[in-house]
Amino acid sequence: GLIVYGLSFREVFRRRYQLFSLIYLVAAGEGIVMMTLIKPLYTEAYYTGIILVLIFGYILSGLRFYWASVAGWIIVLSYILGIEWLTDTPWKLYLDNFFFLIGSNILLMFGGYFTEAFYRREFILQHQLKLEQQKVEAINVSLEARVADRTMKLQKEVLERKSAQEKTLNIVKQKELLLKEVYHRTKNNMNVVISLLNMQSEEQKKNPTADVFGRISDRIYSMALVHEQLYRSEDLSTIHFDEYVRKLVSRLHYSLPYSSAKIRVSYDCETVELGLDQAVPLGLAVNEIITNAFKHGFPNGQEGKINIDMGRNESGNLWLEVRNDGQAFSKDVNIEDPKTLGLHLIKMLIQDQLRGELVIDSEPAVRYRIELLPIEE
Repeated sequence: GLIVYGLSFREVFRRRYQLFSLIYLVAAGEGIVMMTLIKPLYTEAYYTGIILVLIFGYILSGLRFYWASVAGWIIVLSYILGIEWLTDTPWKLYLDNFFFLIGSNILLMFGGYFTEAFYRREFILQHQLKLEQQKVEAINVSLEARVADRTMKLQKEVLERKSAQEKTLNIVKQKELLLKEVYHRTKNNMNVVISLLNMQSEEQKKNPTADVFGRISDRIYSMALVHEQLYRSEDLSTIHFDEYVRKLVSRLHYSLPYSSAKIRVSYDCETVELGLDQAVPLGLAVNEIITNAFKHGFPNGQEGKINIDMGRNESGNLWLEVRNDGQAFSKDVNIEDPKTLGLHLIKMLIQDQLRGELVIDSEPAVRYRIELLPIEE
């Protein structure tokens, strides 16, 4: 006990508290056991000492249940084996004592288990809370260092800006001009919306459909999404078209009434930046392609897959390929001279407005291949 007490002032005791407490309890219990073995016929009072050691181990010492169980069984078994091997007293005389100690140990095991389960939960939670607080403190230290570093950088930037006011004014003027250009293009896109409405109106006269407003809404959303991405970009002149495609297709996937959760969409897209002049018409074309795939490629809840690949070739040309393993075009569809508004709009946007190349295959699977030249500044 004195040795353990001396070690309690050292860091190793905190790290090995359970082990040192186990050693102390076993030493205390074995001391009482040795007293009983010296005078086995006059040791009724010593059983109280053994029980107190067990109670201390299971309930009061803070030992985990399995550590306390190890200590308890070492003490009880050492008493039983000591009577048999180290004394001349017949073990049958102490059979009642054996059962008494074994039963007491088992009852205290139950008590220690439930004590740990119900009353030490707060200790565990406090320990976990302490660990979390240490993590938070570490994060705070890291944040403070980052804030200090960022503050120094900002102070340096402020000094640089003060010494270069003319350059800052030029940047502001350039952004103002750029915003004016964006507003001008927004006006042009409103004209595109009007043209789409007129085209849909003519199509509705020829082939009335129930989801006409949904189709118009999807086309307008594809244009609005370009502007949303544009306003979030740093330079207000280009957007990440790969991110745009993912958001657009995700919206179509979960909004179209004829889409199905059984249709999987996979992407293999490089990071591609596009300006407003190319992003709006190309986004409209992608909207029509994906809508046609959901509507006509996988009827009646059919399972399938849509693959969307995009990147730039060695010449810097943007290429975009959309494939689906659904149903091919019906025989009455003329790909070269389509009569439906969707295909007609795709060809008009890619070939006429963007001056790009468009290849449409229907056998064995539907495939759209688009290639655009980069716009020269």
